[in-house]
Amino acid sequence: MNTNMTRNCLSLLIVFFSLGLCAQDEQKESIQPKWKFSVWAEMFILPDEQDYFNPTFYARTDKLHLEARYNYEDYNTVSLWAGRRFLFGESVKFIVVPMAAVVFGNTNGLSPGLEFEIMWKKFDLYSESEHVFDFQTQDNNFFYQYGELAIRPIQPIRAGLVVQRTRLFESERELQRGVFSEYYYKNFRAGVFWFSPFGEGEYWIASVSMDF
Repeated sequence: MNTNMTRNCLSLLIVFFSLGLCAQDEQKESIQPKWKFSVWAEMFILPDEQDYFNPTFYARTDKLHLEARYNYEDYNTVSLWAGRRFLFGESVKFIVVPMAAVVFGNTNGLSPGLEFEIMWKKFDLYSESEHVFDFQTQDNNFFYQYGELAIRPIQPIRAGLVVQRTRLFESERELQRGVFSEYYYKNFRAGVFWFSPFGEGEYWIASVSMDF
């Protein structure tokens, strides 16, 4: 077994061990935790490059957060996440999720990450970030960032500003900025994200999600 395979196996063991600890902690607090599941799918529409598909699956309780991503850190790459959810606040609500992942595929490594959300009346701020440590070379280490600042002018509509830092495709700007709008109907959500509007390097993301 080569060194990279050994590292990958050890990484999987670390993630599974962490999941076991989270599950044990969850059982102590509630015999039957209430799970919530979400499926998210995005299509990146790139004028000068090949379009690509980015699906994500979420499973959550009040305390535990599990997540699986594909084509997020790199093409043909999977990341499996586990983290702990912290919810607090009344008039201003906070959700903070420190977590970690094993990454495998075109890129193999480990990644600590953080998701958080702040909600106040019709406004909300959402952010997810991670730092990928590549097993092959430090030159491939990379910091990812994604964030939204939004308002709900009416109940079904959520719209606002978005920023993203990724290495999946070439961009003239290290941090891409844009606008977005989403429509909610029961457990479904559909959205359109427009990056670098009216400028060079513009691209689109079409997204749909379902909660169950």
